Amino acid sequence: MRLSKIAARLAVDARAEIACCVLALFFSGMGASEAHAGASRAACLLVDTDVGLDDFRAFGVLAPARRIDAVVVTEGISSVERGHTAVELLLSTGPSSARVISGESALHPPDYDWLPEARAGAERLNGFIAQAISAGGSEASLRAAVAKSLRGCRRVDVLVLGPWSSFVRYGPMLRRRIGRVVASGRPLPEVTPDDFNCVYDLPACTRAYAMRGLLRDAVWVDLPTDSGDSLTYAPTEEMIARLEETRLPGLLRAAFRLDPSQWLETRLWDDSVASYLIDAEGFAPVGLHLEPVIGQDELRARLVGEINAAPGPRFRRKTARWER
Repeated sequence: MRLSKIAARLAVDARAEIACCVLALFFSGMGASEAHAGASRAACLLVDTDVGLDDFRAFGVLAPARRIDAVVVTEGISSVERGHTAVELLLSTGPSSARVISGESALHPPDYDWLPEARAGAERLNGFIAQAISAGGSEASLRAAVAKSLRGCRRVDVLVLGPWSSFVRYGPMLRRRIGRVVASGRPLPEVTPDDFNCVYDLPACTRAYAMRGLLRDAVWVDLPTDSGDSLTYAPTEEMIARLEETRLPGLLRAAFRLDPSQWLETRLWDDSVASYLIDAEGFAPVGLHLEPVIGQDELRARLVGEINAAPGPRFRRKTARWER
């Protein structure tokens, strides 16, 4: 662990008091949910997330453009119980009233040496809360909770931002209603050891890919493979600084600025996938998956514009200019 990260851990308690004050300001701006709930949509949306820091940005992209009807928390970067709490905290500052549902965990996940530190950061929303909090309590089975949350939905789009552990349980139940399935990463034939979402629960990933009827129109979205020493398509401090200081963008801005060392060496994975879901422009096929064909500066500008957009009718980039 780098010294900067150790210092950041020691400063968490001191930052907690600041975070509480900032959080109160964010909650005071929660008035747009009623208008957003009435926005037209082609289908209900279920987001399946393993609650990594890029997942938080993905929710920021989705919130102004799509109503989120259900969120399933699957073990991956975060644990189910503590990731559940972190997502609820994040969504409470935006227009979403989606139910957050505890999903499944992998039976025999790989032992990643970097995961405990990444998990600790994500479960505390990059240090925005002083310690990770378990959702606790008991709830209905995953299938029953998903069915209840999507009652009345004639069609359901599914955005898979984590391992497939939960999807293989509730997916078959939605067979007749599933519209689009958009997944982060690459399909099984293209999987590499770095493809966390598949490798973390490989049996579930294999089982999901075998559901050809269910995933006949599924789309996988990933970033171009880095070939050099410099990291491409990565979030930057300048990008985070351009997020607005109120509502959900404000929470993301405040949280990500607390400990940049947690995310400066990561990439724009799940936020790019969310951006594709709301507008496919700028992505093209590469083998069996899609990748952005716009430059990384343009992609960062696009994501900032989407996160900062006011809740309401779908944000139309054709009538908006991305500031560079």
